[in-house]
Amino acid sequence: MKKMTIAALLALMTLPAFAEDNGGFKAEGTAPPQEKHDSGLRGTEDARGATIELARTMHEDAWVTLEGYITKESGTNQYHFRDKTGTINIQVDEKRWNGDEVTPEDLVMISGRVKHKGNSTMVAVEHLEKQ
Repeated sequence: MKKMTIAALLALMTLPAFAEDNGGFKAEGTAPPQEKHDSGLRGTEDARGATIELARTMHEDAWVTLEGYITKESGTNQYHFRDKTGTINIQVDEKRWNGDEVTPEDLVMISGRVKHKGNSTMVAVEHLEKQ
């Protein structure tokens, strides 16, 4: 009887290990219009972080934190990110999703390094948090 109980407990404890929850971007839905973008925190009008417009002027490898919406996938680990001031390309490695599924309707905060290639600017995301 003891062996049966131990076997049942072990089986129950290992079930979460078999669940696949890779997270990542899910293209269902559409992001709110740019003029409707509000901070996930209320009362933070004066303490807003950086914007895409500001990120474009930052030097190579500058650390930036942006809040907005991932609107679509544009390649392997490549996405379009939008806030009130515009759109920028971002690179998000699989491990940065932390198991979260993100749709264009979800407000996210990203932090990463600014990268410039010719006339284009992108952010290599090192931290992503769904708001």
